[in-house]
Amino acid sequence: MKKRLLTIYELIVITLGIGLPVTHVLMLRPAFPAFPAYIIFLLTTILCELVYIQIKNTILSFEVVIYFFILLIFGGPVASLTAIISVAVVWTLKSIKHIVRKDTHQFWQTVRMGLYNAGVYGFIYMLTGLLMSFYPENARWILAILTLVILNELFISVRTLLKGGPYWVYLKEEAAISNVMEILIYPIGISMALLYTAHGIVSTVPLIISISVFSYIGHMMSSYQEKMKQRITEEEDLNEITRKLEGILDFEQLITTTLMKVHSFIHADEVAIILEDPEQGISVMRNYDGSKIRNLKFTIPPQTSNAVELPLVTREKTIGTMVVKPRTPLDKERLVLLTNLGKHISLCLSNAMLYKISIEDALTGLHTRRYFEHKLTECINEVHRNDGRLSIVLFDIDSLKHVNDQLGHKMGDQVLKTFAQILKMHSRKMDIIARWGGDEFVAIIPGASDNEARVFGERMTERFANEVFIAENKNMKCNVAYGSLEYSQRANIPPSEIFHEVDKRLLLMKKTLNR
Repeated sequence: MKKRLLTIYELIVITLGIGLPVTHVLMLRPAFPAFPAYIIFLLTTILCELVYIQIKNTILSFEVVIYFFILLIFGGPVASLTAIISVAVVWTLKSIKHIVRKDTHQFWQTVRMGLYNAGVYGFIYMLTGLLMSFYPENARWILAILTLVILNELFISVRTLLKGGPYWVYLKEEAAISNVMEILIYPIGISMALLYTAHGIVSTVPLIISISVFSYIGHMMSSYQEKMKQRITEEEDLNEITRKLEGILDFEQLITTTLMKVHSFIHADEVAIILEDPEQGISVMRNYDGSKIRNLKFTIPPQTSNAVELPLVTREKTIGTMVVKPRTPLDKERLVLLTNLGKHISLCLSNAMLYKISIEDALTGLHTRRYFEHKLTECINEVHRNDGRLSIVLFDIDSLKHVNDQLGHKMGDQVLKTFAQILKMHSRKMDIIARWGGDEFVAIIPGASDNEARVFGERMTERFANEVFIAENKNMKCNVAYGSLEYSQRANIPPSEIFHEVDKRLLLMKKTLNR
């Protein structure tokens, strides 16, 4: 409902605020400044509006001085039309960048806001010009200032309320300082009107130049302050991202987090990470476009001139590349920030790769024996704390030596990788799967009973038994034996003997199968 009312309100302001002054000027033809002087006034208003000064949340610009001067000397309709022309030019210039970027939505939003602002200025100067005829002669100009400030505040307040914004926050943080500054600025227009009345247009030129120069200097200072504020914010964001990444050792999680954090930090269209480390068997090519992380089948070179390619280097070794495609070209400062972030990412990825190597078996991709033993201790402690249970299943691939002898060690490795893949595909995320060593694999199944563990073991052996391995016109099938054990606080097995007991059950099954 509020959105519809806002649209209706803006249309009324645009129609009447622009329509009434234009109609009045066309029909009654009021006196205007001489053409050269009017052009100077218009150019000054456009310049002052473009080089606005920002104080906290308040936008301050000195074009209102010229509007007020024209109001005092030439009347409300001329001041209104001048404001409408100036605002239209400025907001047209603002909309051009959206046309270049082909951002249609933002273009029309800019046009709409420009028309609304033109309507507001048209309204307040036209209405103030009409009310001035009723004010006492000796207080007319001062009361005109108050009228302009009140009318402007009224239009802003109505729009803020219709938008559903935090109105009291606006009054506290923006309205007060904005109104005070306008009240202090408008008297310059009185000085300009007095000079013009006494000495003509030439006498106002120094004041016009001063206003323009002051506006430009103020704009440069406020821009510098905003830039410094932005840099501080970016440094804080960089430090936060660095802390976040340093706390991640999981290799896959780190890559995902890195892509998303860099994409957000740089406001990028796309971020890609390409990692190649043949020694450690690591090959990763992924990108993120703000919606989805995708695996790349081949390295995609930068497609735009804005793309930045950063080498990921650590310990005097290049481990890969990060390609960032920002939406807009990066300035020197942001490029330095991105480069520094790249160095932190390199170190974090290197640490994660070392951790990955320490806990992941290079051949099968499963966890290592050391990692398994560490997690087993943790799981046993968890069982004792929560009076829970877990099951352990130990697998042994039969005849791996025979495969190596008949089909070669390469095929033997393929047998190990195939069974490892079956274990990964058909286990839960919470299950801990590891290569115990050689042709043995082991699984911790939290919460599982002995019967559930046997079902798990049978399912793995059946799936593996269906695999056929072929090399040099020879084919072979392999079998796997398993032993399982349920552990809880009520089990009569010391924690140190758990694995020994599972191994005994595996050997018993192997003897049974061999019979």
